[in-house]
Amino acid sequence: MSRVAARPMTDADVSQAALVSAAAFGVDISERRQRDSWEQRMRHPLITDPAGAFVTEAAGVVIGVSQTILRDGVWILSLLAVSPSVSRGGDGRALVDAALSYGSRTQDGLIVSSNDPRAMRLYASSGFRLQPTFRAAGPVDGSRIPERDPRITVVGADGLEALAPISRAVRGAAHTPDFGVVLARGATIFALEDRGWVAALPGRGVWALAALDDRAATALLWCALDHLRDEPEVVVGFLTADQRWALDVLLEARIPFCAYGALAVRGNPGPLRPYIPSPPFS
Repeated sequence: MSRVAARPMTDADVSQAALVSAAAFGVDISERRQRDSWEQRMRHPLITDPAGAFVTEAAGVVIGVSQTILRDGVWILSLLAVSPSVSRGGDGRALVDAALSYGSRTQDGLIVSSNDPRAMRLYASSGFRLQPTFRAAGPVDGSRIPERDPRITVVGADGLEALAPISRAVRGAAHTPDFGVVLARGATIFALEDRGWVAALPGRGVWALAALDDRAATALLWCALDHLRDEPEVVVGFLTADQRWALDVLLEARIPFCAYGALAVRGNPGPLRPYIPSPPFS
């Protein structure tokens, strides 16, 4: 079997790459609104980190895609997907190798992994430590939500930069360059003074959270669940065993959770606690 080669991704590849990646993750983007949102999510790292995006092809059709971003010296795999309908070996490895070539001198790295065992093997064989994670999904029991901490405020566009030191202290890199993507999808970002922040996304759940202490993180997670209390399903994903504060909140809110996926870590990007990663932007 000939070696699969990845090539740089261009904007012209976004439409095909969106179909491939959505199919790989079982996401329906047949409706225009969902397709536009998915393509916007893919164009963002293509704009901020064009040299970190790659595709593989078969007969001129995109069948695999990887996107990598660099944030304050932390390497983050934003996306890895291979068409589930094309059966050939080597695409995943070619895409991961290409992704690792971007920012190759960067020591610290993060990947949010699905349950796919092939992906986990790729990450583990590429020098990442796998930390098993939990995923919660379900409605919030509104009767269990405590009174909101009065110090929690909504953060506007002009206040996002003030959140950067929190993210840097927790995961070694600011989330600031990527807030625009989630805000465009209708998210609300809450902050508790200079101790932490959370992004709550209707139709999804908790997009990400970073805090300097467990009490702040707990108050912010409750705030997000309160904000999303009318959603039929709220998702809080990729919680490592270190996030006991979050698991306690989910138990109290009666949102069921189970083992799902992993957080893959290279080097020492930060304590990663208290922390809920963003799947596409860790």
